[in-house]
Amino acid sequence: RVLFRSVKTATLTAAIGLIAGCAFCADLNPRDLVSQSITNYDKDWQAALDFTCMEREVTKDSSGHPKTVELSQVNVFKGTPYSRLIARDGRPLNAEETSKEEEKYRKMLDVREKENPEQRARRIRRYQQERQFLHEIPDAFDMKLLGHETLAGRPNYVIALSPKEGYVPRSKNARMFSSIEGTLWIDSEDVRWTQAEANVIENISIGWVLARIAPGAHITMKQVKVDGGHWMPKEIDVNGNARILLVKNRTLDETVSYENYKRVRPAPGTAAAQNR
Repeated sequence: RVLFRSVKTATLTAAIGLIAGCAFCADLNPRDLVSQSITNYDKDWQAALDFTCMEREVTKDSSGHPKTVELSQVNVFKGTPYSRLIARDGRPLNAEETSKEEEKYRKMLDVREKENPEQRARRIRRYQQERQFLHEIPDAFDMKLLGHETLAGRPNYVIALSPKEGYVPRSKNARMFSSIEGTLWIDSEDVRWTQAEANVIENISIGWVLARIAPGAHITMKQVKVDGGHWMPKEIDVNGNARILLVKNRTLDETVSYENYKRVRPAPGTAAAQNR
């Protein structure tokens, strides 16, 4: 009974918060709010090149228990990030594994050192454009402002997204938008994504015959505020079913988390940056 009462109280509190939130945000245009959040996402995506962090990838078995846990150090080399595996399943790499990772690391450095200016600019441009398809979200979805909700002690706008009938995607990656429904939690002060959730409602094809993600798959992305007011990925969770090469069925149950963000380059406009 105590547990039931606690759950009931929490549910009522959340509902009241959403209703009250609508009174404060009735005049806001959700499309404009989402557009601004994507512009800010671009800024943080670029600012990520000034940081290093730790990346933890957890693959789970059919029971939802961790099967493999890989820890990597993410650093930026010659303009784009590189993830270097340093531990697996809670232990440092053995001699053979370390040798393989060292070889991959040396090859990466060698390739980037030998690039001419045009090749380097092309690589950096590809990295910067990887998220450009997100700019199609305001046109690809119908949006409804649900109200306010507090996450991690900060107020957020809550926006529901559903595919807009008849939308023609402008880029390859945006084709998936017709197959998903989503919810965005946007920090009301910084206008950044605190959390984003996507539910697959129709098959999503990746490549020609590479893979197909089945309806029912669920993706959650959470972000955290770091040094300089930037927002960086905190956790990405994928859960669902896929058909690899349209032959082999595979359960997708993986979580990638990021922590220990550290600035390695001075923020633009600071005295430290100007004195470099």
